[in-house]
Amino acid sequence: MWKKELWLETDFINNFYPGHLHNLVFIDLEFFPVYVTPNKVQQRIFGYTITRILETNESQYIKIQLIENHREEKHLVKEIISDLQLLQGKIFVGFNIINSDLYCLTKRIRSLKLKPDISPLTILDLYDPKQSQYRGGLNGLFEYLDINIDKQINGLYIRRNAKRVLSQKENASEIINRIYEYCLEDAKNYFYIVSNWKQKFPPLDPNTFRQYEFKVKRY
Repeated sequence: MWKKELWLETDFINNFYPGHLHNLVFIDLEFFPVYVTPNKVQQRIFGYTITRILETNESQYIKIQLIENHREEKHLVKEIISDLQLLQGKIFVGFNIINSDLYCLTKRIRSLKLKPDISPLTILDLYDPKQSQYRGGLNGLFEYLDINIDKQINGLYIRRNAKRVLSQKENASEIINRIYEYCLEDAKNYFYIVSNWKQKFPPLDPNTFRQYEFKVKRY
């Protein structure tokens, strides 16, 4: 398992919602496609990013994990579940996480026959189809909020190159480091969304945040 943790000094302002910065947890999963049959593709989890502001020292904590072979996916999913359990009561924030990240995670939990004991999560999904003209993806949201990110690689890079890492090709180390840098670019800038939000949008109402329950079989 490939993992890096960072603690960054911060000076963010909460222009996001009437609550504490410490309650916000940004989460993002990376997937790669696997052909289980010639006509059926299954999305499996390749990486995981989580970032939040720590109450102890006000630093921004970032954790990025990436698998280096197929067998590590189950361990990664277990770590994600463990973090979700540890942070129950927080507000999980991401872009299209309900229909993408959490949907994929639920399917992988079922396929791996895991039994997570997680209470319903409070979710703030930044994706809003009604405002797609400037939220046509996370990069579009960054741009609309005047958060300047010089993206070096496209998100498709992960889908196209994950197999090279998992099969331990000669340049696997270089690829996984580029994927890490891609994940870090987003992670370092998530809380600028919180700071810049008021420039374009009114503060969010916590009563409108959604609840997400992992509906999986008990084996």
